[in-house]
Amino acid sequence: MTELQKQEKVFNDLGQNGNEQNWRGRKLVNLKLADSYNKLNYKSSLVQRVSECAEVLTFIQKDDGTLRLNQTWFCKNKLCPICNWRRSLKYSYQATKIVDEAMKRNPKARFIFLTLTIENVPASELNKSLSELTKSFDRLFKRRKVQKNLIGFLRATEVTVEEKRNGYYHPHLHILMMMKSSYFKIKGDYIKQQEWSELWQESARLLYTPIVDVKAVKTKDTEIFDKESLKKAVLETAKYPTKPISFDDENLKVIDDLYKGLYRKRQIAYGGIFKQIARELRFDDVENGDLIVVDEETGEITNGTKLVAVWNWERKNYFLK
Repeated sequence: MTELQKQEKVFNDLGQNGNEQNWRGRKLVNLKLADSYNKLNYKSSLVQRVSECAEVLTFIQKDDGTLRLNQTWFCKNKLCPICNWRRSLKYSYQATKIVDEAMKRNPKARFIFLTLTIENVPASELNKSLSELTKSFDRLFKRRKVQKNLIGFLRATEVTVEEKRNGYYHPHLHILMMMKSSYFKIKGDYIKQQEWSELWQESARLLYTPIVDVKAVKTKDTEIFDKESLKKAVLETAKYPTKPISFDDENLKVIDDLYKGLYRKRQIAYGGIFKQIARELRFDDVENGDLIVVDEETGEITNGTKLVAVWNWERKNYFLK
C-alpha cells in the first residue's frame, strides 16, 4: 500500500437513524450484475452503463453531520440493486405522503390489501404475460362493483422465481385499495374473497380459478386499522420488482429471463385520488425519474460541505476524494 493510499479515507454514509447506507455492498452486487450481462453477451454499452452506476457520489454534509446525496449517475437498470434500492425509497416516501393526504380528505375511509395472481409462466411468455396482467387489472377495476366504493389505489407488479421448475416465473399484483366507509356496511357492496376470485378470473380471461388474497388493513385485535398497520401495507407494495437473487453463474439464465421479461414494463401505478394527489404534489416518476431526490431529506442543497466519494476498482470500495 502506498503512502497516498494510507492517507485515503474509506467513505461511510450513515443515515439519520445512524444505520450504514451500504453503498459499497450494493455496488459490489451491481458489478456482479454487470459481469453477468457480459457473460450473457449483452451489448457492451449496457454492460458499461450498469458497471458505471453510482461510480462517483457527491454529497453535501449538513451542520449536524448527516449527508445528503447531491449528485451521481444511476443506470436505472431493472435489476440493478442500487437503482432498485433508490426506487424503493422513493416509492415508500411518495406512497406514504399520498396516503396521508388521502386520509385527511377521507378520514372515515377503509383500506384493503389485495393480491392478484395467475399461474406461473415460462420465461418465453413472461413479457407478454406482464402486459396481459396490466390489461386484466384495468378490466377488473373498471367493473361497476369495484368502482362503486373505490377511492384510490396503489399497484405494484412483482415477479418471483419458481423453485420447482427451472425457467418458470410467478408474476402477481399487490394492490392497496382505499374504500368508502360504507363498503363494509351496505349489503351487496362488500366483495368476498370468492367473488374477487371470480371477478379476477373473468377479467383476466382465465380457464382456471386463480388464487386471490384479500384482507382488510387492521390491527390483530380490532376491526380498526392504525397508522402502523397501514404503513406496513404501503411498504408491501413498495417492494423490489423481483425478489433479490444472486448474480452468479448459476443464475445467468434467470438474469437473462428477468431482464427480457421486465423490459419496458411499468410496475408501479397510482389510481383514483392517489393519482390526483401525486399530480398535485408534483411527484416525479417513481420508475424512470430522478433517483437522487427520493424524499425530503435528499436532493440538492446549497449550504454545507461538499464531499465526493469515488469507487476504487482495485480496492473495491468508495474513498473520499
